[in-house]
Amino acid sequence: MSYTALLKIALRWVLLAALFGPAPFTWAAPDSAGPDFVVTIQPGDTLIGLGQRWLEDPMRWPELQRHNKIRNPHLLIPGSVVAIPVSLLRDKPLVATVRSVSGRAHRTDGTPVAAGDQLREGGTIKTAEDGYVTIELVDGSTLRLQSRSDLTLERARRLPGSDATETRFKLPAGEAEVQFKPAAPKASRFEIRTGFASAAVRGTQFRVGAGERGTRTEVTEGTIAFAGLPPNAGASAPSDSVPIPEGFGSIVDESRKPIPPVRLLAAPALPQEPVFQQAPTFRLNFPPLEGAISYRARLAADADFERMVGETLLSQPEISFSGLAAGSYVLKVRAIDKYGLEGRDAMALIGILPDKPPALSTPGSTRTAPAKAR
Repeated sequence: MSYTALLKIALRWVLLAALFGPAPFTWAAPDSAGPDFVVTIQPGDTLIGLGQRWLEDPMRWPELQRHNKIRNPHLLIPGSVVAIPVSLLRDKPLVATVRSVSGRAHRTDGTPVAAGDQLREGGTIKTAEDGYVTIELVDGSTLRLQSRSDLTLERARRLPGSDATETRFKLPAGEAEVQFKPAAPKASRFEIRTGFASAAVRGTQFRVGAGERGTRTEVTEGTIAFAGLPPNAGASAPSDSVPIPEGFGSIVDESRKPIPPVRLLAAPALPQEPVFQQAPTFRLNFPPLEGAISYRARLAADADFERMVGETLLSQPEISFSGLAAGSYVLKVRAIDKYGLEGRDAMALIGILPDKPPALSTPGSTRTAPAKAR
């Protein structure tokens, strides 16, 4: 092909890039087992220049040529893309912050976890049967660790020259609820790994539950990539993933393969108006939901469920919490199907009144102390 023909092709790509405005970077996995950081080529870019800008070791730019099967490293067409393996990227370690703690939670060495604590790469938090921890990432995303859970921050990095972040948690046991909405959603990546599966996202809300025989996930907003992991997978890339859209869930059992997406059960029908009862016990029955084999109920003193009061699993649609002090609470209930997938949340406002109303004063029943002489 002549130089003139190559120049025409390059100019055509420049025009397409100008018309459609491609993002300078994003995530993909076009030719590797793991995720790649994908850069859109701009006029004047070279592999050597990309290496100097993006790689921890700029001299490894020839690996980009092999990875992307580029025949001529001196001719990069504007508007095309170059995939950079994450392992080659120059990045900056980040820390997460514990936003709130309810109940008991501790580090691996037994040190109690408190609000304001920092969680660095390699750090672990474990919650007791009454423990709940909310963790905030640098981009404002949150992870709510539920009771009886074990969580380790394996990787938290900011990618060079951007607001994009890469975060990976390990959840050997328990449950986490994630709201991941990064500043650069196309280029950022968030992943939770259990002993059986990987759930990876780029901007969504989802749950992950890890048990001895498998892992479940439920997506309440957006879409995640859900994949099985071989035993002792470590940081290696997961196998082929299954997209789980909003309103669906899936499980990975000992077969290490996710089942096709299953539609989540609808939210149970709870009262629309606030429910008032007297302390110290709260009870509420609600209509059974078709397809539900059990229910989960949680009670908190705030709408974000960071000040947890109690949690219970129900075999019947009958809720009971005891030992409640007078005050306002928020109730959250979801149905659980035959796969163990937890459905949409229903919310209700609860008001607990004092067990005994305060005594009213009557005329003549109050004595006034004599004023002191000045």
